[in-house]
Amino acid sequence: NTMLVVAGQVDYKEVFKEAKKIFGDWEPADFDPFEKWEIPEFEPLTEDKFYVTNNENAQVPVVMIGYHGPDTRGDIKSTYAADVFSFILGQASSKLQREMVDAGLALQVDVGYQTCKFTGPITITLVPVPGKTRAAMKALNEHIDQWDSEDYFTDDQMETAKNLLAIDDAYGKEKTSEFVHTVTYWWAVADIQYYTNYVENLQEVTREDITNYVTTYIKGKPRVTGILVNDDLLPGVIFNE
Repeated sequence: NTMLVVAGQVDYKEVFKEAKKIFGDWEPADFDPFEKWEIPEFEPLTEDKFYVTNNENAQVPVVMIGYHGPDTRGDIKSTYAADVFSFILGQASSKLQREMVDAGLALQVDVGYQTCKFTGPITITLVPVPGKTRAAMKALNEHIDQWDSEDYFTDDQMETAKNLLAIDDAYGKEKTSEFVHTVTYWWAVADIQYYTNYVENLQEVTREDITNYVTTYIKGKPRVTGILVNDDLLPGVIFNE
């Protein structure tokens, strides 16, 4: 359960020598620590929860909505679909951006997913135009209800999302000081093969995979909603329209 990664212009023989000098006397445990200290599962959400944080420094309302998403132990296919769908929704040409930001309801709306070994979080961030929080939340909920529709996004948008993810992956390998963090992260939350085959598996994501992801983890599922406001922005805040 330990990995040492060294990156840069180094002599690999010297690296092995130094690593052995520092860590060579470590003795492996005679038990599996993950069996002895089992990691507990996240308790599933059973109902919607709402929170309001009032802070005088809030210049505009900020809404965050969270769902329990897929993990790499139980639903690897949906972790790829989650990434592709998030990048579909982030495109300026997407229905979400056109009808929320371009239409003047929101200053910003983002949908993200973090791949994890234990319940990856799905997060929606909405910054409504001040005075339009009710309308923006209503529109966002209407969009979520459409996310499993066949015509919600185009084939071109799906291919663009896959290409953008592949480009991000390529850029992430340009600096070894950053690349080692990427490699070790994926080793921890999945395995090395998950990362080395990542771009290839993204290309295999289908509309059916995205629909399954949405209906399994988002549409109609319990969620946690929080909003950051100040006293002047608080009137008109609403979650469930």
